[in-house]
This record gives sequence, C-alpha cells and structure tokens, in this order.
Amino acid sequence: MSLINITLIVYVVASIAYIAREIWNSISIKWVSIGFLILAFCLNLVMVIKRSIEAGHPPFSNLYESLVFYACCTAFVYLIFEFIYNFRVVGAFSSVLAMLILLYATLQDDTIRPIMPALKSNWMLVHVVTYMIGYASFGISFVTSIIFLIVKAFAKKDNKEAGNEKEILPRNFDKLSYKIVAFGFPFLTLGMVTGAVWAKKAWGDYWSWDPKETWSLITWFAYLVYLHTPLVLPKMNISKSKASVILACWLLFSFGIVNFTFVGLNYLPSAADSDHVYGSK
Repeated sequence: MSLINITLIVYVVASIAYIAREIWNSISIKWVSIGFLILAFCLNLVMVIKRSIEAGHPPFSNLYESLVFYACCTAFVYLIFEFIYNFRVVGAFSSVLAMLILLYATLQDDTIRPIMPALKSNWMLVHVVTYMIGYASFGISFVTSIIFLIVKAFAKKDNKEAGNEKEILPRNFDKLSYKIVAFGFPFLTLGMVTGAVWAKKAWGDYWSWDPKETWSLITWFAYLVYLHTPLVLPKMNISKSKASVILACWLLFSFGIVNFTFVGLNYLPSAADSDHVYGSK
C-alpha cells in the first residue's frame, strides 16, 4: 500500500476518533484522536519531504505537489488551534477536509518534471508556505462556520419544539472563526507581498493583473471585509445573533473564492497562458 493511501486511512481514523471523543467525552479518546491526527500529519509531512528529495526542489511546482502540501498545512494549523482551544468535534471535520484535499491530489498527475526557470527561486518557498498556511487557516474557519450554522439551525428547531434554550456549542464558538481568520490573514498578506517581489525578479513587474494575481487580490479583499464586518454590523442595528450567521455565511463564500483561486482558475481557458497557473501544466 502506498504512503498516500496509508495517510488517507489515518486521516479517516482520526476523524472517527474525534467523533467518538465527542460522543463519549473521554479523556483517553481525546488523546487517541489527537494522536491519530498527529500521525496523519507526520505521514503527510514525510510525503512532502520525500517528494522534495525526489524532485530536487521544493514540492510546489504542480497541482499534485501543492495539494499534498496544502493537506499537510491544514492538519498542522488545526493541531495548533486544537491545543489552544480544545476544538473537539471540529477535529473530525478538519481531518475530513485534509483527507479530501489529499484524495483530490491522487486524481492529479504526479509525474516529476523539470521546473520552469522562474520557479527556481528561494522566493517560491516563502511565497507558497505562507500562502498555504493562510489557506489552511481559512479552511479551518470554513469548518467552524459550517458547524456553527448546522448547530444553530438544529438548536433553533429544538428550541421551538421544546420551548427552552439549549447550548450545544461552547460559549463564543462563533468568535473562534474570527480568531482563526485573524491568524491566517497575515500569512495571506505575506504571501501576496513575497509573490510580488518574486514576480519582479522573475518577470520584471511586481503586479501585472494576471488572472491568478487578480483572484488572489479578490481573496485578500474577501477576508479583509470579513475582519472589518463585525465593526460595521452593530452600526446597522443588526442583532448579535443575525450578525454571527451573516459572518459565518460570508466565510463559506470566501472559502469558495479561495478554492476557485487555488484550483478552479487552473481550468479556465482565460488562464491557460498565465505564468502563474503552472499547477495544472
């Protein structure tokens, strides 16, 4: 069995362990679930290192390599917040997210090819790593938003039927999404800045309004708007409950932009000649 298949299985087992942890609320199962996710992360990291050695360059030159690294970053970022906030059931969804990213990587061409001259730069390492940490953070905030909206919908239904207030999620759970985005946004910004410097050295211009650059900027603005929206909604006389739902929905929309920028753009004819959309070539 290949390393990638073993890693996929461990991600699934980690997800099941997190669900069991939520059901039985056991300390021992807690450490089992974390242990499996750490194991999955380590296996994923081994894949990244192995690929780097085999290719002779940082493993970010095509879509397959980028997805493998993206899954690794997703597990890494989640584990950081796991130890800070004790996310519990979020771990199950985050493990599934990392697994799905890795599963999508298996559908890509994993052939090792020589990289184009513009990619032979130390800026690629800084640019891609910072971007992927930002994307991984947004992926985790996407997970927390989904959980919040699902629980919010079911809790509202139960409250109508039972006539009482049930607190299913930890207090201030909706604010965790904001903290995660606040963590990832500086990495996204740094990724854009280093990308501009890299573009200047590689192509002679900091910014050329290439499709990839344009959608990266749209992604940046989407999360900038999210970070400032909590300051605006109270002035519009929107209740706290409605504001939390609006913010959660905005994160779902914003993560859609992330996925389009990262993957979807590669398949558009208009981006076929882009110097930045090398992942699909």
